[in-house]
Amino acid sequence: KGNSNIIVAIVDSGVDWTHEDLAANIWQNDDPINGVDDDKNGFVDDIRGWDFGGLDGTPDNNPIEDAFDHGTHVAGIAAATSNNGIGIAGIGYNLTIMPVKVSRNDLRSIRGDILIPYGYEGIIYAADNGAKIINCSWGGFGYSNAEQEAIDYAVSKGCVMVCAAGNEGLNQVIYPAAYDGVLSVGN
Repeated sequence: KGNSNIIVAIVDSGVDWTHEDLAANIWQNDDPINGVDDDKNGFVDDIRGWDFGGLDGTPDNNPIEDAFDHGTHVAGIAAATSNNGIGIAGIGYNLTIMPVKVSRNDLRSIRGDILIPYGYEGIIYAADNGAKIINCSWGGFGYSNAEQEAIDYAVSKGCVMVCAAGNEGLNQVIYPAAYDGVLSVGN
């Protein structure tokens, strides 16, 4: 069922925190919207998480998806509310979801897939702001010392890193799933 004291950061393309099946489980930071970084975490008014990419590379305090890409879907699987007569019940339907948007709507692959240029920053933000589980359902084939260091940092703060091994059916490693300290999951 999960526990509302356990914060799951969805480090992805954003989360529709207004969605009727997710709104009750969205993380609320102690940083009211007033133009001041009241909680002194380096992010102004990050009441529901952070958007590292905005629409065009300008970060903001609204981690909602720019388009229906991926993050809201992942958040629903993790922690959509139950017994409300709508939608689905997430696996841990009592967990708290921290939306961390690490994409930009103007950066997409040739196929139109959303890209993740701010993944490291999102992992560190989640770890610094109380996430106990950090989900990264994205990846690629290149190893990065900086990304391993971001994961090491999160793990050192007590976070469980859960990362996707990919859906390609290839016999190759995918990062961040293949880094040390990561619980790699596949379909």
